[in-house]
Amino acid sequence: NTCNYTGKKKRERRADFGRKPHWKKAIVTLKEGEKIDLV
Repeated sequence: NTCNYTGKKKRERRADFGRKPHWKKAIVTLKEGEKIDLV
């Protein structure tokens, strides 16, 4: 499953507003006995 998140507002030095980038989060579920190799 994946979830899309919107970037939060951030304040610049002046009165303008910027925005942090949007990001995506992955939720991984493993069955018993499975594993992920990180090599």
